[in-house]
Amino acid sequence: MFRKRYIIFFIVLIFPCITKSQLTKVIDKGIGIETDYGYGFIMPHHKSIEYMLEDHIQTFDLKIPFPTYGNKHWNKLYRYPYYGFGYYHSNLGNDKIYGKVNALYSYVKVPFIGRSNKANLSWQIAFGASYINKYFDIDENPQNLAIGSNLNIYIDFSLQSRIPLSKQISLMNSVRFTHVSNGKVKSPNKGLNVISASMGIYYQLKQTPEIIVIDDPEINNKNEYTIIYAGAIKSKSRYEPGYFYASSFMFDYNRNYSFKGRWGGGIDLFFDETNEQYSDNKESANILNSDLYQLGLHVGHDLVMGRLSLVVNVGGYLYAPVKVDAPIYSRIGLRYRARDKFIINYTLKSHWAKASYIEWGIGYVL
Repeated sequence: MFRKRYIIFFIVLIFPCITKSQLTKVIDKGIGIETDYGYGFIMPHHKSIEYMLEDHIQTFDLKIPFPTYGNKHWNKLYRYPYYGFGYYHSNLGNDKIYGKVNALYSYVKVPFIGRSNKANLSWQIAFGASYINKYFDIDENPQNLAIGSNLNIYIDFSLQSRIPLSKQISLMNSVRFTHVSNGKVKSPNKGLNVISASMGIYYQLKQTPEIIVIDDPEINNKNEYTIIYAGAIKSKSRYEPGYFYASSFMFDYNRNYSFKGRWGGGIDLFFDETNEQYSDNKESANILNSDLYQLGLHVGHDLVMGRLSLVVNVGGYLYAPVKVDAPIYSRIGLRYRARDKFIINYTLKSHWAKASYIEWGIGYVL
């Protein structure tokens, strides 16, 4: 059943590319196919995970890369990166307790030495959704304290090299960090981290179109203000069933120093219903209970690729009336700007390496 679901999902994902006319257009843009095999290990960031590990990790990736060739002004800024979709599969160190993971993801690969279609060194970041067939169950799998649900997020960061063997075939090598967890939608949620090295083959179906060089536009507004509201669902612990609401309200000032990025800082107002367990106020409705709110300040950076940006924030609490996991919090994820002013937010709020919740939200550039 699981395999059928993934096959259907994958077909739907690539359906626009499988008609004859569409496939011709895609191939003309230099689409390729890449397969990678990797070997590594689980990072035992908790004793309960270390005790259960039995095997090394073997990974498999199948990717569909698309080259950029200068039709967008940001292509040149990032040495004409590749972007695409991929499928990932690996074991998780103990098939009986942790099972295996399958993931579908999108990614971008950015060269920092060399050109993307020649020998190069690059970094790659990927985000997606994963399915793990073994998770915590108080009766059937109580030893799995890492993963509490089948569906999880997938995040991967890697350093890669490309060595051309011919005009169409290249040897790919990478060292990568892979993380799977559910963002505390369901406990337990310690997550699993994989360190691996991989080797693969990239086959380009047709040569990348000739590079287009366009002039960079001017930055119309170097200073900007944004507001974002995001909501989330999370759990308290593996022993307490149910889901609870959490939210983030963000007000930021950003300085666009170039088309590649912006520095910024701002204020966060958090609301978290799971803090009710630490509050002495049992009479007020949750929305009126000040113990469920926290106030913080953060600084951050956006790595900008056209309308899409990779967001990294680090902040500290100014007001936290009840227990928090740490005085420092972080945020990493993606934001997409639709029609210049509207923002779609997908970020993960964490305390050190412990996920708090996934922030799904919308925003506006003032």
